[in-house]
Amino acid sequence: MGKHSFGKAALLLACLHSLLIIQSTAHAQMNEERMSAVTGIIHMMLLSGREDPINTPSGQRVVIDLNTVIDDSFQVSSGNQLFAEFELQQGEVEFCFDLSSNQMIEPGDVSVTFNETTLMAVQGKDNCYQFSDPVQRSINFIIIRVNNPSLTVTVSRLQLAPTFQRFRNLNRLTRGEWDERAVRKVLKVFAFGGHALDEQIREWADMDAVDAIEEMLNFDKHNFKLSPIALGDIYRATEVIANNEDNDIGLFTNWVNFLSDANSNTPIPLDRREALGFDGYLFRDTFNRMVTVRGLNPFRQRIGFWETNYHLAANRDVGVSSRQIARYYDIIMQAHEDGLPYYQVMGVAAKSAAIAEQYGHQFNEWDENSGECFCNDDFAREIHQLFYGIFGVDDPNHEQVSIPETAKMLTDMRLLNDQNSPDNDVVVNFETDDHHIGPVNILQRSITGADAAAKIDNLMPISMQHPESLENLPIMIISVLADDNMGDFQRDQLRSSWASLGVNRNLLDFLHAYAISDLFHSSQQRKQFTSHERALYLANKNNLENIEAYFDGNYVGGTRLGRTIGDIIEDDFAGEFFRPINNVFGGQTGDAAADSALIFENNYNRLTDNAEHMRDATNCEDCALRPNGSSNAWEKDWASVLPRRDDGNFYVAEVAQWLWMHAVGNLDNYTDLERAHLFALLGTARMDPIDDDNSGNNAQTIAEQGSRSLDFNLMMCVIEDHRRNNRFTNPIYDPPNNADIIEIMSTRRWDDYCRDNGGSFEQYELDVINKVYTADEIANDPEIQAVLTRLGNVPLSIEGGPAIGATGLSDTQELQRSLRLNTLERINIALGFIFTTPFIFAEGQ
Repeated sequence: MGKHSFGKAALLLACLHSLLIIQSTAHAQMNEERMSAVTGIIHMMLLSGREDPINTPSGQRVVIDLNTVIDDSFQVSSGNQLFAEFELQQGEVEFCFDLSSNQMIEPGDVSVTFNETTLMAVQGKDNCYQFSDPVQRSINFIIIRVNNPSLTVTVSRLQLAPTFQRFRNLNRLTRGEWDERAVRKVLKVFAFGGHALDEQIREWADMDAVDAIEEMLNFDKHNFKLSPIALGDIYRATEVIANNEDNDIGLFTNWVNFLSDANSNTPIPLDRREALGFDGYLFRDTFNRMVTVRGLNPFRQRIGFWETNYHLAANRDVGVSSRQIARYYDIIMQAHEDGLPYYQVMGVAAKSAAIAEQYGHQFNEWDENSGECFCNDDFAREIHQLFYGIFGVDDPNHEQVSIPETAKMLTDMRLLNDQNSPDNDVVVNFETDDHHIGPVNILQRSITGADAAAKIDNLMPISMQHPESLENLPIMIISVLADDNMGDFQRDQLRSSWASLGVNRNLLDFLHAYAISDLFHSSQQRKQFTSHERALYLANKNNLENIEAYFDGNYVGGTRLGRTIGDIIEDDFAGEFFRPINNVFGGQTGDAAADSALIFENNYNRLTDNAEHMRDATNCEDCALRPNGSSNAWEKDWASVLPRRDDGNFYVAEVAQWLWMHAVGNLDNYTDLERAHLFALLGTARMDPIDDDNSGNNAQTIAEQGSRSLDFNLMMCVIEDHRRNNRFTNPIYDPPNNADIIEIMSTRRWDDYCRDNGGSFEQYELDVINKVYTADEIANDPEIQAVLTRLGNVPLSIEGGPAIGATGLSDTQELQRSLRLNTLERINIALGFIFTTPFIFAEGQ
């Protein structure tokens, strides 16, 4: 070993020796001065082995320290570069900056180098790069150059931060990791997808994750960033926050009354509204609409659904009334909204009429004279097991002492019996005539209180800190809400985070920490959606306006509006909302849904065998009911959300990718195979020639209304037919026997090929129709790629032409309207295709 190396080794040993001395002598508190000296020596040792810094670059200089954000803006042009300088850091760091420009940035216009090594090109507004410890020098330079003389960019929000960051005892995502994909994943799992617009999603992705998650997930009754009402929507009652909060339709009880009221501003036909009330046969469908209507808070509903159907489940099948369910839901979610500690939220649930009805302890009595408890121990057991995960594993007296003593606690909890009171049967009166007044021994603690309510309140914080509760409850929460694939490491991390929040821990704080953690955003996380979750998510991805949510897939005037929810749940035998199929152990599980071949088959058949389910309604001439009873036409406004090119038009390529991202939440599985199917469905509009001026010139065409478009295999079959039969009029390819798909569709020659017409298909036609294409095959086939390129550049007639219902139109006007309506339906068909893929059954990398 050389002398220099030996010296560094000796220095390291000296440092370690000093650390051992400090650790052995400072039992209660580390000597900060000595520790600082030692770490300084270690840092000097590391520097001694580093490469020398590169020469200081020219241009604007910014010196940046760790955990610093520089809010200044810097103009960078081809003659004025910018460089950021930082010293060697002990560990991996991430450097980020925002970028804006005076014109579109083309590849190569802007370059970034780190110590003379070229980095990945800028990706848009937010750009982040991570540098491990070994690649850092003693002084490091990041240079931002503009290579286009006509381009000027603005660089802002420069930041240097460690890649390892903790938030509530969980590793949180860095600024570079918290991106649009991460935001969409949070919405997909924790808000049934939500209704946030693309601009809002991008804004959240550009914010610090902690700040963003507080806006995204809260327990307010209305969250207009997560669930904004469409600009032109006429059904806006959900954006009105009542002056008297008790009248706010963000409460489930008020929502039921609102839907069933003949005077409410909804498009629901008057003769159907009563069925949606508390005593109606469609009460099950009121919650569907509460999740999918815009202007409320789908995250609040996501947690409310989990609390009342899984964790703290109450079941209408055992006599719990719809009014009791609604009040139960409201008091739990109000407790969350008020920011109460989670043990108080569970105390509110434990004292509810719904739970008293569910378990029957409303009839529990203590006979002071005989010393007997005339009571059942159902809830006495489940208040520990289901609420907290306390099973008495290490407590030999749990069954013999804690359970019967808990039953004594739950005495004299009578439901209010006053037919003249709005609270009749939905609240509990805590009386003392038949209550066990004295202390009770529960979980090896003496629990006191004048009545059952007081004793429950005193027990809850003890239960929250019980060792089994600390072990099990955080896993019970996340395993149902967000991850079916947790290993020991993930479980231990969750327990650590949960314990760190203390006895007054708030559920929202825990969920915030988890939602921005690398546990949730890891390759190990898997969330398998139940039928309820999938149906609600698909409805939120399909519906654009409240009229679709209000109709909920029902037929009105022969037109079916909105994505159906109840039918999916019923067909999958998943159990209604508030009728969990496992009773108090909760509704259908993600594992059960994933293991069901019937559910997968139902989804496929529902969206392919039934054209109406595949396509959905895109317009209705007489279905938008006004409060005064009049009706108005409605048309789906895809133009309000779909992307345009710079020329202001819509094209197949961008629309297809947007639909996939919108429905799935990421582009991980958007391969050439998926692209080919969507391009075919969107771009192969079957066309009939028309003669607008009786001149015999059929240059204009009108979309044929019977069959909307070709799927990919049928498109390839038509092309193969044209190639084999040399039937084309103006081919663009060389050699001339190649058929161009656009030319085929524009001259109605599609009608002559790849059709049975009562006879038999040719074998080569069957071969193409039944062929199973792979992504690699499509990617490596030049002809298919040429066809897809043509289809990707097909403009989509999403706007233009007269409104539906207009009369006295010319052929040209009929053409414009027909093309628009046909295009809207093809968009829905493409979205329906995405809904048939496996990627909507689960979330996880």
